[in-house]
Amino acid sequence: MRLLLGLTVLFLSVPADAERTLTILVGMDKPPYIQLQDSTGFELELLREVSKRMGFDAVFLHVPNARIRYLLEQGHGDVATLQRYAEQPTELFYSLPYVRYQNAVISLREKELVIQHPQDMQRLNVVAFQSAKTVLGDEFGDMAHSSSRYQETTNQKTQVDLLLAGRIDAAVMDINIFHYFRRVSDDSQPIQLHTLFPPSDYRAAFREQTLQQDFDKALQQLFAQPDYHRMQLEFFGSVNQYQLLAPNHP
Repeated sequence: MRLLLGLTVLFLSVPADAERTLTILVGMDKPPYIQLQDSTGFELELLREVSKRMGFDAVFLHVPNARIRYLLEQGHGDVATLQRYAEQPTELFYSLPYVRYQNAVISLREKELVIQHPQDMQRLNVVAFQSAKTVLGDEFGDMAHSSSRYQETTNQKTQVDLLLAGRIDAAVMDINIFHYFRRVSDDSQPIQLHTLFPPSDYRAAFREQTLQQDFDKALQQLFAQPDYHRMQLEFFGSVNQYQLLAPNHP
């Protein structure tokens, strides 16, 4: 634990009766995927269930996303979450995709905006999630760098509040996160989803191949169970994640 004292923020959630534990490096508060207040959310519940099927109790270390893989490579934890598949040679072993984010441009329907390409946002007031201009493709990045009306924020509730109040033209964020904060605000204004981006599929990374293989087996078992749909309905209000994947899924 001494080696982790240099982290800016670190939260540890350990089951009191844990015997065989799987230490999982996960991100910070991001409802409905991760809810730190009560240590729940779709991603945490899925990882708990997968760990249980592997014969472990899940222990979550909450750290900034940018530090997750680095800490695993430095020997901390057993699993690094929210990782893209690395095609270049690496000493880590990657699981099947376990969670999907679907980013979109979201506007109020009453504004009747036509947004079919990132450049259509050039003259709009847009607030996106932090680092969006680096992860949503070159065309979006070019628009973001050249627009004086584009900004990013770490507070995604602020994005939703600004949009629903009519103070910005569009919010760029994951659809499930948007709907969560919209439900919290109890606002039912009609919206328009402009789906310009492909889904972002994330995997778990491991230093040990046997753990990765056991994780994939348990994950596929969960995909085939009613509990998988129940978790999505509970946290998202709809079923929008994965169906059962083939064992040779890339």
